[in-house]
Amino acid sequence: MKIAVDLHSHSGYAGGVGQIRLEDVAGTMKRKGIDVFGTGDCLYPPRTKELYDLLREEENGLFALEGDSSRFLLQTEVIFSTQLPGYAKRTVAHHVILFPDYRAIESLQRLMAKHGDKNTIGRPFIVTENQGELQERLFEIAEIDPLVEIIPAHVMTPDGIMGSRNGLSSIREFYGDFTSRIRVIETGLSADPEMLGTIPDFHGLTMISNSDCHSAALNRIGREFTILDSDSHDYPGIIHALRENRVALTAEFNPAEGRYFMTGHDKLNADVPHSIYYDCPPTDYRCTHCGKRMHQGVYHRCLALQDASLIPLPRMSLHLIPLVEVLAAAMGVKSISSRKVRAMFDAIMACYRSEIELWTSGAVTERLQDVIPETALQAILQVQKGNFRFDPPGYDGKYGELKIDGIA
Repeated sequence: MKIAVDLHSHSGYAGGVGQIRLEDVAGTMKRKGIDVFGTGDCLYPPRTKELYDLLREEENGLFALEGDSSRFLLQTEVIFSTQLPGYAKRTVAHHVILFPDYRAIESLQRLMAKHGDKNTIGRPFIVTENQGELQERLFEIAEIDPLVEIIPAHVMTPDGIMGSRNGLSSIREFYGDFTSRIRVIETGLSADPEMLGTIPDFHGLTMISNSDCHSAALNRIGREFTILDSDSHDYPGIIHALRENRVALTAEFNPAEGRYFMTGHDKLNADVPHSIYYDCPPTDYRCTHCGKRMHQGVYHRCLALQDASLIPLPRMSLHLIPLVEVLAAAMGVKSISSRKVRAMFDAIMACYRSEIELWTSGAVTERLQDVIPETALQAILQVQKGNFRFDPPGYDGKYGELKIDGIA
């Protein structure tokens, strides 16, 4: 069976946003077509209690609000940090951890307390002194339950395992003997399977896409997702599908929209323009305007690590844009939450079960030509055909600016 999953999110406990109601998340999931969603921050005790009080187990390892059809999977992001030989700075890498039940969460909470780890924020740190200690901690976590899964998050962004801040040449430098237990990676918003498919360390691994969202908004939940071919609609079925690389489809940001795609840096002040390198820049990545070092983007980081002779494994993926962003661009409005955009989105959803069905449907014109203005219809068709770009592309924490062919 096909299951649409989005397995990396955050709650208000992760900081930077207000509290996010599970009811709002469940409502957006249905409109987007997401079947199973990662809860986010389940390791933080107040969040653990919140989830335990509000959700009930419906299938093995999948949870729901009372009387609701949307399913949640227990998930958190954890940041691992260690000091590797030969590197002046500590290596820091973000990871998604999936749990089969609350007992597994409580076991990790006890382990963290035993080791003196702070568990006082939604996205906690596990700090180790060297690779040997890091390996021990990772094996401890993996052995809590055979169905616990540790997934390197947004692997090529600056905070990812192979990102520019770490500068590693191989994931084994970080994981050591635990490398064989890494079976799944998250591509992140600034990369896709095609970009990662020629990097030797990632070649045979399952690649999944998740929204990594901090909001229940229509342009956040499901902005990236994965469709799995699972034997069963439960947590074990999802984990086995991940480990066995049974990915039917990933839906991706166009990488150029991602905030860390291109090498560059934002303006330093009003007198210094934005600086971006579109082509392969000099090795020191110096800004042509101010001379300071720029932030290396995912694009150039992938070029540095790839083996051009390696043929990527066949993987089904689509580059998509959240529908509300497409409609806003077609209507020439800046706010995706404007009444006009929301009204048009609702009109479209009256013709489709979900946004996923819209993007994968071949009969858009027949269904929508009498429902929405021609400009909006053409924008959707152009996005389906891949006739869009981001100019300038994303860089240094800034999203790329959408341009749809034929849309002013």
